[in-house]
Amino acid sequence: MSELTPFLHFAQALAEEAGRLAATYYRRTQAQRKSDGTLVTEADERANRLIVERIQTAWPSHAILSEEGTTTYDPAAAETWVIDPLDGTTNFARGLPIWGVSIALLRAGLPVVAVMNFPLLHELYWATAGGGAFCNGEALQTDPAAQSDNQQIFTQCTRTRRRMRIQSPLKARMLGSATYHLLAVASGASLAAVEMTPKVWDLAGAVLIAQEAGALVEGLDGSALFPLPPLALDYAAISRPVLAAANRHVLDEFRASISLL
Repeated sequence: MSELTPFLHFAQALAEEAGRLAATYYRRTQAQRKSDGTLVTEADERANRLIVERIQTAWPSHAILSEEGTTTYDPAAAETWVIDPLDGTTNFARGLPIWGVSIALLRAGLPVVAVMNFPLLHELYWATAGGGAFCNGEALQTDPAAQSDNQQIFTQCTRTRRRMRIQSPLKARMLGSATYHLLAVASGASLAAVEMTPKVWDLAGAVLIAQEAGALVEGLDGSALFPLPPLALDYAAISRPVLAAANRHVLDEFRASISLL
């Protein structure tokens, strides 16, 4: 058993509990607009409180970085949990089932445990550093020989269409969840993904799962997304374009097809 196993089991149980809680609000709550223009619901806030309370009880020395709570990274903390209590809030608020709970554990700024639960899709994803990636217990592995063509897809966010021109043979799909876009690459459902403005809580869990499945995830400029720099940065105001792909050939080809508007 890996020394990460207790953290993984804790995060799995917590993501499932938070997912069940959020599901009780599905189609029963109104969304409010936050100062940054994104939406938040009572489900986001209740799930966030639940996750934070469970972490603080189980691991009181660990730091927490959350979209709906503390957004400033503590570089002095040996372990930091990065949580998005409800990714896909617009989907959730409008009655679309692609939304989920994301929980990741960072050590020295690097993701080492990740769990993502999409309760209405009945999909539970997880990964540990060096331990592979899984969905509902089945191992995930991207195709290292996959080629781009018009029978394959890539996923994108709404801002991508406003800020990029993409000339790729891949068909575009927009699923409404930054994390699910990356997970679609990990699962083999899509060959590539592009997110224009993801935040650290969108990326911490999904990047580890995608990478452990064999995918490549990089900044638009080819830079690494992790580890986080050892600085007390407020990640509420930090985002960057991100690309993911099933293999290096697809990633390089996809990057070459992009021009900024």
